[in-house]
Amino acid sequence: MAVAYVIKEKCPQDHACPALPHCPTQAIVQRGYDAPAVLAEQCIACGKCIKVCPKKAFQLKE
Repeated sequence: MAVAYVIKEKCPQDHACPALPHCPTQAIVQRGYDAPAVLAEQCIACGKCIKVCPKKAFQLKE
């Protein structure tokens, strides 16, 4: 099953993640302005995070 993940090198980590409000299962978490993380057990691989991230820091993996 595919899940999203974050490529930390592409994430500037100085802002609130724009993908957070778009995740229908709240699988994206962020502490402060650190790089966001994806909770694999909640991710449904819908791809919404990939579409809204301006830095293309989200990807899907099998």
